[in-house]
Amino acid sequence: MKIVQFTQPGLPEVLKYIDAPVPEPNAGEVLVRAHSIGVGMPDTRIRAGTYPWMPSLPCIPGTEMGGVIEKVGPGVTSRKVGERVMVSARERSQRGGCYAEFIATPPDGTYVLPPHVSFDAAASLANYQVAYHLLRDGARARRGDRLLTYGAAGGMGSALIDLACAEGIEVIGVVSSASKSAFAKEVGAAHVINRKTENIAERVAAITGGRGVDIVIDPVGGPSFADNLALIGSLGIVINYGGLAGRAEGDLLAAMRKHNAKCPAVRTFTIHNFDHRPDDRRAGMCALIDMLAAGAIRPRIHGHLHLSEAKTAHEMLERGDVMGKLILTP
Repeated sequence: MKIVQFTQPGLPEVLKYIDAPVPEPNAGEVLVRAHSIGVGMPDTRIRAGTYPWMPSLPCIPGTEMGGVIEKVGPGVTSRKVGERVMVSARERSQRGGCYAEFIATPPDGTYVLPPHVSFDAAASLANYQVAYHLLRDGARARRGDRLLTYGAAGGMGSALIDLACAEGIEVIGVVSSASKSAFAKEVGAAHVINRKTENIAERVAAITGGRGVDIVIDPVGGPSFADNLALIGSLGIVINYGGLAGRAEGDLLAAMRKHNAKCPAVRTFTIHNFDHRPDDRRAGMCALIDMLAAGAIRPRIHGHLHLSEAKTAHEMLERGDVMGKLILTP
């Protein structure tokens, strides 16, 4: 079979498309043939060596995959050959492993898919899983809340919009181009702000009548993170779940005191909070698959590249060229 692997972290060029033996499922494992493999920002950070939860080397990246069970190992009774499944690396002892034509994984690392749920949609669910727990556990969002999210046209941002709309939450998306603005609106954002041409604080004030939003979701961090406090209203919360611009900087407590009348809250969030909460994590994924089956959420697919083009996929993601989810196909 073919896999994508790197032996040392670095630029996308470290990704190598190589031959490897098809794994034989051990006792308590199933073998899955890949049909659709999701590409996400955690993959790029693992490849670059900047992910806080780095797997051991050499490493096959990849958090999610949609495919079909080809074999079941001894002792497996909960899965059958021919079942369509979603594979989640979050259910494995080590992150990654999905940039491959086949993967051997414990049955609990798979979720059975309804017949009409596509492999592409299944390979988009890692983003939705983060969005699900961000909204429900991190923000404790409620129907009728107003939420602002940055990177609204990306895989994570579009998942947040899609899921928030399904939950009755109004979304303001922040993007960097007219084409991304149109895309975010198509996904369901009620309002979109182009950060390159518009003042975010002024637009938020105009949209909310000066009240501010209830929730800000910020994957950027960096030196301007505290500026988000000006965007929230009474008892609002700002959540940082990534650091695309580096760690959030500055005297955050002093910045919060400037907005003391709002009683602001700030939270950091990582899906790794659920690494030792398997029941909550699996319940969330099952709920998302049910929503997919019911048509309540609809992942947007940017396009497809062959598995051999993983380097190009990472370059596209890091340039911000991707709107929705990018898929690798074996």
